Order: sequence, then C-alpha cells, then structure tokens
Amino acid sequence: MAEIAPFRGLRYNQEKIPDLAQVVIPPYDVISPEEQKVFHERSPYNFIRLELGPATPEDSSKDNPHTRAAASIAQWERQEILVRDPEPSIYCSELDYNAGPDSVKTRKGFICALRLEEFSSGKVRPHEKTFQAIKDERLALMLACNANLSPVFGLYPDSDGEIHNALAKGSRGAPAISFTDLAGMTHRIWPITEQSILSQVRDLMLDKPIFIADGHHRYETALKYRACLRERYGSGKPNVSYEFIMVYLTDMNESGLTILPTHRLLRNFGPLDCEKLILRAKNFFHVERFECENGGELRWKEAIRAGGLRKDTTIGVYCKEAANIYVLTAKRDVVSSLLTQKGIPVPLRALDTVVLDQIILRDLFGLSDQFLANERNMSFMHDFAEALQTIKSGRFDAGFFINHTRIEQVREVASSGLIMPHKSTYFYPKVISGLLINPLSPDEEIL
Repeated sequence: MAEIAPFRGLRYNQEKIPDLAQVVIPPYDVISPEEQKVFHERSPYNFIRLELGPATPEDSSKDNPHTRAAASIAQWERQEILVRDPEPSIYCSELDYNAGPDSVKTRKGFICALRLEEFSSGKVRPHEKTFQAIKDERLALMLACNANLSPVFGLYPDSDGEIHNALAKGSRGAPAISFTDLAGMTHRIWPITEQSILSQVRDLMLDKPIFIADGHHRYETALKYRACLRERYGSGKPNVSYEFIMVYLTDMNESGLTILPTHRLLRNFGPLDCEKLILRAKNFFHVERFECENGGELRWKEAIRAGGLRKDTTIGVYCKEAANIYVLTAKRDVVSSLLTQKGIPVPLRALDTVVLDQIILRDLFGLSDQFLANERNMSFMHDFAEALQTIKSGRFDAGFFINHTRIEQVREVASSGLIMPHKSTYFYPKVISGLLINPLSPDEEIL
C-alpha cells in the first residue's frame, strides 16, 4: 500500500550551526504568538523564520512571511547554513523524552518520502477533520518555498518489528545528528544510504497502510500542491518529487509511542447547577461522587484512570466552587442506543470525546454548535494538574477530564473511513521542525 523512498534532505550545516537546539522548533500549529517571538529572537537562523515567520503591517503579495521564508532558504543555502545531503537517504530516528516522573521513553521511527495518495485509495488514512483556512495558508507557503518544511507524522502496523530490525542494521554507528533540545528531549538521526537496506524497507512497507497521527493539514495541503504542479507541468512524470511528501513514520506497536488525553475546560454558559446536571446524567452514566477535600481529589483522579484501564468510557466532572466532584462511567447499552439514534457510527460510539461532546455537552448541558466552536468558551489542556488548577483559579467554570484515545481506536476509526471529533488525539511528543527539509522540483525525481 505505502510506497516510500529515500530523498536528499536539506539540513542545517552543523559546522556553522553547532547547537541545533537554538534553531529547531515545535510544529507550527502548537506555537503561540509569544513563543513565535521568542524563537525569532533566539537565532537569525531559527526555523521559525521559515515555518511561521512574523507578519508585518507592510506585508504585500510580493513581501510577506511566505516570500521571506523562500528568500531565507535561498540565502541560507548560498551561505551554506543549509546543505543538501549528497545521496538519497532514509533517516532513522530515535527520540528520548520524559513520559512522567522517573520515566524516560525512546520513540523509534524514520523519515522518508511517501508517495501521495488520495484518501479514497485507503493507502493513507486520516482520522481528524481539517480546516480550509489553515490549508490555504500552508499552501501559500509551499508554493513560495517549493518544499516540505516539516514532516507529516504517520503510523504503520508492524507487529513483528521487521522494518525496525532492517533499519537497525544501518544505524549502528555514531548518529549524524545528536542533540538535546531546550525541552530536554534528545534526538538522534542516522542517514541510511545502503541500497540493500533501502530496498528491503521499501519492499516491507508496500503492504502497510499509513495512519496519519499528526499533520492532516500538511498532507491535504501537499495533495493540493501536487494538483497545482500537475496543472502547471503535466502529470506524465509519476516519480517527480512533488508526487511525494516528507513523513516521519513509526510502528503503531512501538513502545515509545504516547497518546495524551485532551481535557476540556468551559466557561461563559451562565449559572451552573452541577448537582442538577449530575442527577440527569444518572440516566446514562454510573455516577461516583467524591469530596473535594480529605483526599477526594486523588481518589477521583484514580477512578478516572481506572475506568480507562478497564476500557470504559469514563469522564471526570469538576465544577468550580462545587463541594463535590464526579466520575461518570457510561452505561454502555444506554449510551450506544442514544448515539445510534443520533446517527453516530459504531467505531465512534466508545470514544470518550464523542460521548462527552454528544451526550454531556450537547444533551445534558444543552450547548450549541456555535457555543462549542467559539474558542473563548472552551480551552483544551493535556496536563491533568494544570487543567485542574486552571479551573480552581476561576478562569473556567467547569472541566471535563478524559482518558487518552487508544491506538486501536485510532486504527479502527481510520480504517472505517471515519473522522474523530476535534482534539481527540495528541501524539506526544510532536515531531519537531528543523531537522530536515524536502525540496520539491519539477526537474527532480525521487525514484
């Protein structure tokens, strides 16, 4: 299914940029305006100047963040700040990160070129909704720079670990890239050029579907970019570089893969009678009540976690200034019947995010699509303690705490051609930007 290939990556010249921690950045979609400014000031060669350059009041069609990014790439290449690898490579990757107190995980994967496929082929499978305005902006950047600036994060099934074992043969020496970023994560990259390994990995991937973990907007933007260049240059060159996209791939059975929950914090819905709402919730949920004091919060948190371990749909409810907090565990048959009436497909009915969105927020709280779509009313947080403290501070009126979406749920939803609600998954850590660029040219072929 998946046709992958090596490519000649464009990357920072470590003789001129010895500390890569000063120039790499998180993906554009998690960078706040304040962080954007910090990255911009950190180094004149920080990747923010390419991926998410600042706008100015004087911007025009000829001078804007996208055109400035393209000019910076050209200038940095002339200065040999960015250098192109001489041989096509698959880039074997290891990432060490803190997964909790006294817990360090290593996520293993690789960066390669992937042939672009329409979702209808089933070879590449999404699971999240995208937004047109974001794709339009990313397309303008691609058309200006003619490059994949950051990879799409994809997953593939390989329960026997054959692909990792093949790549391991090419990553036994010292890595070409090795550094610890400012978040404390350690990155190691080995470019693999040995033809026998590249051919073996390519062949092993041919029967694998790709599940997009992160980067849905980037993938759909690349499809549009391909369409633009096919219109310009024709579609008679199936191996030209713009028929491919740069991806970071990891085995969905990889022990270093982490999905974080995304808790919902709400405000602006007027007077809140939490006890009355919980009474109504008993029609659909088994309800556990905990005191806020005397260790109740700790038992409440553990009850939410225990529900997740049982694979129950379990949601914690915390209302500001309430004397009690609650854990709601779905009555499976009742909830499934209600979701069936709403036309919710089977693979979505056991998702915490679907039950929370459809039954608790819409039915019990009576919140509208318009209310829930307004970012002033809802915020999303991954850290349990931070979310809880934010409610206690008075900034939000209520919080809904969930367990993370399981990897088998991602696989089932994507394989069914369905889309999860917004913010259903957060694969951690995100793949950083600035390690590699994949230049795209009508005169260059990947295979």
